[in-house]
Amino acid sequence: MNILIVIDSLGSGGAERSTEVMCDYLESRNVRFEVVCLDKKNIGVQAGMVEKNYKIRFLNKGNFYSQVREITNIIKLGNFSLVHSILFRANLRTRFAKLFTSFIHLESLVNTTYSKERLQDKKVNHTALKFYKFLDATTANKFVDHFHSITETVKHHYVKELGLNPSNITVIPRGRKPIINDYKERSDGKKKIIFINVGRHEFQKGQIYLLKAVKELKEMDYDFHLRIYGRDGTVTPMLKAFIIDHSLENYVTLEGYSTNIPDKLLNSDVFAFSSLYEGLGGALIEAQAAGLPIICNDIPVLHEVVIDNENGKFFQVSKIETIVKAFQFFIDNPLMRKSFGEKSLQNFKSKFQESTNNYRLFELYQRLQKV
Repeated sequence: MNILIVIDSLGSGGAERSTEVMCDYLESRNVRFEVVCLDKKNIGVQAGMVEKNYKIRFLNKGNFYSQVREITNIIKLGNFSLVHSILFRANLRTRFAKLFTSFIHLESLVNTTYSKERLQDKKVNHTALKFYKFLDATTANKFVDHFHSITETVKHHYVKELGLNPSNITVIPRGRKPIINDYKERSDGKKKIIFINVGRHEFQKGQIYLLKAVKELKEMDYDFHLRIYGRDGTVTPMLKAFIIDHSLENYVTLEGYSTNIPDKLLNSDVFAFSSLYEGLGGALIEAQAAGLPIICNDIPVLHEVVIDNENGKFFQVSKIETIVKAFQFFIDNPLMRKSFGEKSLQNFKSKFQESTNNYRLFELYQRLQKV
């Protein structure tokens, strides 16, 4: 087996983290693989993968056609039996490489790209998105041999939006390593409760709604703290301004990007996840691997990840009072933090073990090459 992975970059997102996880698995099985990136990133998993001496190529800066030809040449010279592409720009370039050479093309579907929630993002150009959707649908159905979806919700999204054949899509969730093996209670009910959010500062992640809830809770004299980890992005100025304007410095801190999220999770009490749309939410899996109870936005995909009223409480970001109630539930009920946290760890072990889901993806690699 000889695998080529093509991805936009090895930055700080869930798809990038999952790529590192799968590369670790392939390395452990002595499978030959290489990674091709369109861009270099200083923040994310790139440095760690380079330190592991994985073979990583960075495409030359050029136009679409030149990068397609560069990927084509890499495939030909490397004699790769399967090419696995991840994220939109990498997907398109890999598809068009099929015009110049033959290979088995597996493509990961990792987000609900054409959801109505995304259209609310002011930086999204609706006209451009319609064009890319047409291009996406046309080339996906023509050039891709098989699709890997990280959730059923994402699968149904692409069947509906792009007309993909559902029988040509295999659903395998992301996996993560366990952070703890047995649940340990964090709080004695006396110290300040720590909520944690992990996500880059972008419209999609919805952190502004958490801040609005924090403002309400502050006015109700609740004592707690929210730590937000993630790299700066387009909404960072808005988040900072809201914190200053409403004097929330003692309630919220923007902690920036961290290379050691597991330790941050272990030093927190509740995980808050406010994304407006997601493919799955890798940070949400890691939170459960650390045995954290969850509060999260009530969107369909997260019901595949969190069990309502067992390990998590759902809220609606458009209704700040529902976020406030979710915060209150865990602040006011220490015993619920314990029981929900225990259930989170159980849920992680049953659905999201890295070793299990990596093996399932590896089996898909094998099956595709036998077709």
